Amino acid sequence: MNPLKKYIALVIAMVVPFALVANANAADETVTATTDLSPKSGTFYKEAQVASELKLRAEVTTPNTSPKVNPMKNVKVTFPAGMTFKPNNSKTPVCPDSKLSPSSNLSDPSGVVSACSKSVVGTGTAAIYLAKINQPTALIGDPILVVFNAGTNNSNQPKLKIYSYSKTTNVGILMTGTLKGSVLDIAVPVLSNDSAVKYFELDLPGDQLDRPDIGVNTHGLDPNYVQAKCASSPLKTNAVFELGERAYPSGTETGPTTTVTSPQTTQDCVGNAGKVKLGGMKVKGPSAVKNGKKGTYKVTVKNTGTRTAKNVVVTNNRGGKAK
Repeated sequence: MNPLKKYIALVIAMVVPFALVANANAADETVTATTDLSPKSGTFYKEAQVASELKLRAEVTTPNTSPKVNPMKNVKVTFPAGMTFKPNNSKTPVCPDSKLSPSSNLSDPSGVVSACSKSVVGTGTAAIYLAKINQPTALIGDPILVVFNAGTNNSNQPKLKIYSYSKTTNVGILMTGTLKGSVLDIAVPVLSNDSAVKYFELDLPGDQLDRPDIGVNTHGLDPNYVQAKCASSPLKTNAVFELGERAYPSGTETGPTTTVTSPQTTQDCVGNAGKVKLGGMKVKGPSAVKNGKKGTYKVTVKNTGTRTAKNVVVTNNRGGKAK
């Protein structure tokens, strides 16, 4: 027998007596969602968004008294106000379904990442419970995550493809995410043997993910993908989790869906007032106006600073009166 399969079989054999008495319904799980935002350089501002680093962690905790874990199906994370994704298709081209989809060979991490190597916007890690068994021996902590730019939907909302692979199980999955306003909606497909995600952590753009054992070496390629500001402190995050059992591989629901809301988590921040920086003035209108006549001009002034310009006054030095 393959040593890896023998190990997995041993893990399941060690905890199967507990699984036999497990209830298929919710086990009073608690959930948490946290974000850690920091500017790529310099400081946050109150009004202007700046390129930022984002760490997102979503986690389900099952009581020790429960022999079984209720699998994660969906997570809707409400990000702090003023944070968004800004995909730049010239920097990270869209990873199309023709290159990466649920029908791809997701057990080949090197091939998956290579297929959309220029579309990577982040990386991450995860942990799963084999076969929903709530025992330390069934917890697998080696899954990686690679996040790809999936473009935007019809409402121009940013989309993500989130690939996850575990060397221990030799199984990969493809999650999808859409940022709707300040809410990131992540759908988690059914795992093999309806295993359960304990947590996942996304880092955008993130550090280098170097896993030579599975042929993956990548990182987020767009330093400006995450934009954030600190209009007021603290930054607030919360999430709504959907948990429930499904048949593998069809994904057909085999039990009720349980909705659990996380407590709000906060992060202190300091937002500088910023400065106004006006320039690039453009004037459109007639080149000359006859004496006693009126002329209409359109004046455009660009503010490239980090603070809103108020009460801007435009003057001219060519005579006449301006309103």
